This record gives sequence, structure tokens and C-alpha cells, in this order.
Amino acid sequence: MKYLLFVIWLVFTCKSFSKDWPRFGGIKGDFTSGESGLKKDWKAADPDELWKLDVGLGFSSVIESNGLAYTKGYSDGKILLFCVDAANGKVIWKKQFPCSKGDNYFKGGSRSTPVVYHKKLYTITHDGDFYCIDALKGTIIWGVNLVDDLGGMRPTWGYAGSPAIVGQNVILAVGAKESALVAFNKDNGNVVWKSGNYEASYSTPCRLQGTEEIAVFHGSGLSIHGLSDGTVKRFYQHKTRYGINASQPIQIGKKLLVSSAYGKGSALVDFSKTKPRIEWKTEKIASQMASSVYKDGYVYGIHGQAGTRSKFSTLFCLDINKGKVSWEKKGFGLGTLILVEDTLVLLSENGELVLVDAIPEKFQELANFQVLSGKDNWAPPTYSNGRLHCRSSDGEWKCLAMGSTYY
Repeated sequence: MKYLLFVIWLVFTCKSFSKDWPRFGGIKGDFTSGESGLKKDWKAADPDELWKLDVGLGFSSVIESNGLAYTKGYSDGKILLFCVDAANGKVIWKKQFPCSKGDNYFKGGSRSTPVVYHKKLYTITHDGDFYCIDALKGTIIWGVNLVDDLGGMRPTWGYAGSPAIVGQNVILAVGAKESALVAFNKDNGNVVWKSGNYEASYSTPCRLQGTEEIAVFHGSGLSIHGLSDGTVKRFYQHKTRYGINASQPIQIGKKLLVSSAYGKGSALVDFSKTKPRIEWKTEKIASQMASSVYKDGYVYGIHGQAGTRSKFSTLFCLDINKGKVSWEKKGFGLGTLILVEDTLVLLSENGELVLVDAIPEKFQELANFQVLSGKDNWAPPTYSNGRLHCRSSDGEWKCLAMGSTYY
């Protein structure tokens, strides 16, 4: 009888929470969702606001897992980590960690996005405090400081990459000499391996699908490491002014697309051989922070960089085989986007939410509405279980009913 009840619970749980967004970039880390039911016709009215919350200054995006949603903010010298009921916004628990504001030529506040795996939450402050936390209770299980304990070199704008969970390990870009990438045992925090000699930048390590390898976009370029011991297998140099390599690489078979701003641009690199081979390079597409998405031979993303030039940024569609721009559209600043089935969900720098058809023929807008205030809204939206989470750099977190199940 107990076994039968367990099976029923397991089936119910998998069915109920199969559409979660448990880490930066979603289930696969590629900022895409196959979840069906996103409502596209909003001519009659704007989406209903399910709830809103003030979480403090920062740029951490939102994750949702098993009915709970998490994000980080900043206030009064502390990083604030929130766990809320995703259905109604009720705060389940809140954790505080001492941390600098880090407002170096921008607002400052939180940077990286937490990740949830098997009832444990992993998070890092931009000062380098790395924690494993009970995701249901908010209690600390273990912690380590990347600078004091591992000799890590904090990037200019602080640690901003999220942890990556792979098997029994949690992997993080530390930036220490001969220990640039470190794998920790996810249960007790013991160091399993460390490898590489490069500066940490601002992207998140990502496992390469179909391989036993992990890719890291760091201050010097893109490195491919073996998962078993961290050995550097291949390297492609892609240096950017100020060391800002922040957007996530896109895997397309055995090729990776990397992109940076400040005049560097993009490159599609074939990593199938020991020596990486450049398929094409272009300066016409340069994504500083916003990660792009891939669909049916085309990449959609934001070209541009922060500062006075952000007003010239464009939403683009790029033919991946030719490296040529199919179309582009101004007006969204240095926004961010995700792909939900066949629709681009774009959050502009000024807080406008826009739905766009993910098609290569032309820019085709489906809907738009203002959801957030302020500017420098660089955190990508999150779509999970019919709910769209948007948060502003000033800390305004809104949850909108966007799935057809709500209407």
C-alpha cells in the first residue's frame, strides 16, 4: 500500500511540476521553454497580475521549482534571498547575507541567479560567498568563500555567473590561478576537482548536450573541460574589452556561438576537432549581456551594449548557417528575451513586455504592454506553469498569468 501511494505521489509530482524553470535559462539552460498554452492574443485586456513583491536592488532572475519561486535582491548592506509560494507570492522564508552593493558604474545589487536541485538551493553573492541551502526551510547546509578559501579572483563587477549542477557535482567559475573552474560535491561542498588558468567572467558554465564535457565562457574566451576531472580539452580565444564575456554560448550540434560587445562581435566555432575551427565571424551582432535563443536554424537575440549607446540596440534574427542578419528591430534597448514554444517573450530595458513571432521572414509583433517601471531592466523573464515572472533592477517582482489555463 505504501509503495502504491508513493507511485501515485511520484506521478502527480512529475505531472504537476514538469514545467518548472529551476535554473538560469530554464530546464536546459538555453532560455527556451517547450511549455504549451502561452496566450498570444491580448487585444481585449492585459494579463492579470497574480501578485507582486519588492525584493530589493539587483539583476538576479527568477527560478521556479515544485511550486516555489526564488530570486535575490539587495538592501542595506545585505543580499536578500527570497523563497515564495509561486501561486500567490506569499513569502515562505527569506535569508540575508552581508555583501557590498558593488555599484561600479551601474546600480549594483544582486547578480547571479540561484539554482534548485533535489530540494537544495545553490547561490553565490557577488563578493564570493557560495552556499548550499535547504530549499524548503532556508537553512544553510554548507558554505565556502571563493576568494578566502580557494584563492579566487573576483571579477571587476563581482561574481555574476550561476552554479551548474552536473551529476553529483556543482560547478562554478572561480577564477583562481590553476583553479579557474571548480567542481564541488553538491552534498557536502568538498572540492572534487579544479582546473584551468583564466579569469572568471560573468557567464554560467553549461554542460554540452550529448557529451561528457562542460563549456565556460570566461575572461579569455571559451574553454571546454572534461566532466570527470576538469581537464581542459579545447580552447577558443575571444577576449573582450574590460573582460566582459557575459552572454551564454549557444550549442548547435558540435558548434558553439559566442557573442560579446565592445567591438568584439560574434563567432560560430566548430569544436568537433581538437583545434577549434571558425565557421564565421561578424561584428554586426554583438550581445553584451542578454543571452540569445535558437530555433530551426535561426538565432534571436539582442545586439547592443549598456550605457549611452543602449538606445541603438536591436532585436535581431540571424541565419546561423550564413552568419547573416535576416531582420532587426530597434526600440527595446538592452532588453532580454526567452523563447516559449514558437514565441519570443521580450522584456525591454524600460520594462515593456513584448510578444514576437519567432519567424525568420520578418519582425511580427503579437502584443505589448508595460509591466515594470524604471530602467536598466536586464534580468530575463521566466515562464513556468503558465506564470511569467518579471523583475526590475529596482526590485519590483511581478508574476503575470500568461498561460491559457488562467483564462
